[in-house]
Formats: sequence, C-alpha cells, structure tokens
Amino acid sequence: MEKNLLNITSQIPTPFLVVEKNIVKKNIARIHDYASRHGFTVRPHIKTHKSLYMARMQLDAGAKGIACAKAGEAQIMAKLGDVDITIAYPAVGNVRAKSLAKLCLKHSLRVAVDSQYVMDQLAFAAADYNTVTGILVMFDAGLHRCGFAAPERIIQLAQYAKNVDTLRYDGIQMYLGHLYGDSARDVQSFEQINQMWVPVYDALCSAGLKPEIVSSGSTPSLENTHLIPHINEIRVGTAIYNDYFIQKFDHCTLEECAARVVATVVSDTTAGRVIIDAGSKALSAKQLLRFENLEMGYVVEYPDAVITRLHEEHGWIDVSSCSSPPKVGQRLSIIPVNVSLCVNLYDHFYLITSSGTLHKERIDARGCLV
Repeated sequence: MEKNLLNITSQIPTPFLVVEKNIVKKNIARIHDYASRHGFTVRPHIKTHKSLYMARMQLDAGAKGIACAKAGEAQIMAKLGDVDITIAYPAVGNVRAKSLAKLCLKHSLRVAVDSQYVMDQLAFAAADYNTVTGILVMFDAGLHRCGFAAPERIIQLAQYAKNVDTLRYDGIQMYLGHLYGDSARDVQSFEQINQMWVPVYDALCSAGLKPEIVSSGSTPSLENTHLIPHINEIRVGTAIYNDYFIQKFDHCTLEECAARVVATVVSDTTAGRVIIDAGSKALSAKQLLRFENLEMGYVVEYPDAVITRLHEEHGWIDVSSCSSPPKVGQRLSIIPVNVSLCVNLYDHFYLITSSGTLHKERIDARGCLV
C-alpha cells in the first residue's frame, strides 16, 4: 500500500496529510459491527477528522448523530443538515451558550456538564431563543478530568437539569480515557468502574432520573465497552483513522491506520541520521514514551527508523539501525502519534478513493477551539 500511496501522491509538495478511504470504510464497519453485537448506537466524535466529508460517511454508515468538542465545531457540522449533536465538553461562557441555543432552533442538541454554573448559562441562552438544550451529566469513570463519581452529586445535577424549563435531562456521559494497553483489556479495570457506576445508575433510577442516554467514549477500550452495564451509546473519535499510539498499544494493526503524513528527506549530513521537512507543525509534537524509548511517529517504509526530535519545520530520524537508510529527496510516509492533533494542523487532506484516484478535501472545522 505504501509504495502505491507514494506513487499516487508523487506530485504533491511535502509535507501533506493523506487518508486512504478503503481503510476508513473498514474502520467504520468495525465500529458498527461491534455496536450491533451489543445493542449500542454509534455517535462518532468529529474532533479527530473535523471533516464534513468524513462525518457524512459516518452518518451514511448508520451513526445516530455526531459528537463535537466545541461549539465552533458544532456550527460547522450543522451544515450536514438534520443531524443530532452532542457537545461532549462543558461549554462554559455566554458566547458558547448563545451559539448552541441558536443551533437548537434546527437541531437536537445536548451538552455534557458537571456544574450548575454551565447549566445556568445554557438555560438563560436557551430562554432567549425559546429553545431547549439537552443535558448529559458527566460521570467520572476514573480519569479524574471532569465529572463526579459520587451518586449524590450526579443526582443533584440531573435533578436540576430536569427542573429547568429550557433544559432537558437526557442522561449520562462517561469517558474511559484512563484505559489503554493492558488496562483496556483487563476485566478488572471495568469491574473497578462498575463499582462506582452501578451505584450511580441505581441511585438515578431510584430518584426517578433513569438516564435515556448512557454514552461512553474512548478508542483503546472501545471493544470492551459492553463490560459496563447500561451503556447504550458509544462515542468514537480516533477509531476512524487510528494512529501510532493506538497501534503501539495493540488496539489496531498498522494496516488499520488510515492517515499518513508524507515527508521528504532534506538532509543526510550526519551518519545514522536524516532530517525531513515535517516538524512539529506537520506531525504535532506529541510524544510516545514507552519502555524508555521516545518516538514521535512511525516511518512505514523503515520500521527500524525512529523519529526522535521535532523542530518547527524539521524532523530528526535515527536511521542507524536501517540496513539501507533513506537518502536526500526520498519520500517517507509517517503514521502520527496523535492523529487528532495532526489533522488540526492542516487546511486540507488528500483522500485516496476506493478506485485509487486522489481527491483534495477540506478539513472544515480546523482550528475551532471555541
């Protein structure tokens, strides 16, 4: 595949981002196959691809709706038409609240929250537009980033959402981002979550607040989500493309990584090292540190090469273990460590279609940080 990829894209100046559609289709099918087996609906998180084209593919495959990180992403994705949207992030601030309330005029929309403060802003904005904003209360499954694990705090927020006219209590959102590698495959990891989650769910039901939606996200633990009871929706972001982090921890194969950054060797003056024209502005500076080995991407054509350092416009690759290292002018395809960060660096990506043709597609929600 890689040789064909480099041939097809040989006239495009490097560095650039290329995505293989056949792999994307297989990854989407894998997600839906798993969801079907366990009765889950699928809500893809567009933070990874930020693309209307890719979101349409996901919806056409049967996704219930989409998840966004920010209000700005939701405004872009609203161009999809009649799409159900979840903001999987506490949308703090009146500007965000007003933009989301306006979206509620034409879309079913909900926001994940863990404070009354955010709900009040959403409620006031919804009143101004005579709309209703859905609420997902955030349950902390163990990452300790947002949300609560204490039943009384979850109930308090859920009851508040239910009692406000311009809000709609829709359910619970959780994120399993602390599970990857062996922990994402260990049944005990999920039992630990269930020790916290089941009492929360039972308490909600006893209080007359049974959640209509219980949404869980995170790619590494995706295919063990069924080990947590009462979940009925999966939010998946990275899984559409996958990346070196996901592959390194054995949650996908190299063949399931759909996105590459293509770069060119621009210098080989030092023995055992080459410099490429893709630095932190092309690959992102995300590092993968495992077993004391620092890596900043995977060079597909040279498995023994290691990207050790990124400056803004330059990448340093240790090729000392390569029997026939790359030379100046040679192109390399690189799987980024974090594909979501990488995608957000580009205005466009190049799509290799199922027929082998090349299309230039816009990354529509690039830079939507608000």
